[in-house]
Amino acid sequence: MLYFNHLPFTNENKTSMKNKGFTLIELVVVIVILGILSAVALPKFINLQNDALQANMQAMKGALKSAESLVALKIRLNPDDLNSNQNRFALSDTVNIRVRGKLPDGRWDLTFANLVDFEDIAQVSSNNCSDTSLKWCVRQRGRNWFVSRGYSSLGTGRGFVIYPFGKNLNQERCYVYYMNQNDSAIPTTVSPSIVGVDFSGCS
Repeated sequence: MLYFNHLPFTNENKTSMKNKGFTLIELVVVIVILGILSAVALPKFINLQNDALQANMQAMKGALKSAESLVALKIRLNPDDLNSNQNRFALSDTVNIRVRGKLPDGRWDLTFANLVDFEDIAQVSSNNCSDTSLKWCVRQRGRNWFVSRGYSSLGTGRGFVIYPFGKNLNQERCYVYYMNQNDSAIPTTVSPSIVGVDFSGCS
C-alpha cells in the first residue's frame, strides 16, 4: 500500500509564494514597455508645454493691445491730463505714464508696468532670461531691432520685448513685442503702435 504524504497548505506557504520576486526577463519586459511609453508620451508632453507657453504669450499680446487702446481712449476723453509737452499722461493722482503721439510709449518700467498685471516679470539688461525668480523677462529695444526683424519699416520709435525664462532674446524668436513707432511726443503724422508675437523659436 502506498502512502502519500500530503502537506497542509498553511499561511507560511502562502507567504513564501507571495514574496517571490520578478525574474530577470520580467524586469527587462517592464523596462522595455516603460521606454516605449516614454518615447511616445514625452513629445506630446513637450508639445503641451509649448502650446501653454504660446497661449500665455497670446494672452499677453491681447492685454498689451487692450491697454494701449484704453490709454488712447482716456487721452481723447481727458486731454487735460496730458502735460504741456504731451509726453506724460496722468492715469491717477499718483501714476503718470510716458506717451508718444497720444499712445503709450514703448517703455516697460515707465509705462506698461503700470498698465498690465503680469506675474513674475521684470525688466532686465541681458538677452538671456536666466533669473530663476522670474518666469518672464522684459528688455527695451530700439527702432533698429524692430526694423531688422521686419516688424516695422519705420526708422523711428522704440519698444520692448517680453520673453520667457530660459530663452535668449537675440538667438530664439520666442517673444511678445510692443513698439510705439513715433519719433516724438507730438509727431507730424501719428503712426500706429505695433503689438505682436513671434513663435518661430519657441520649440
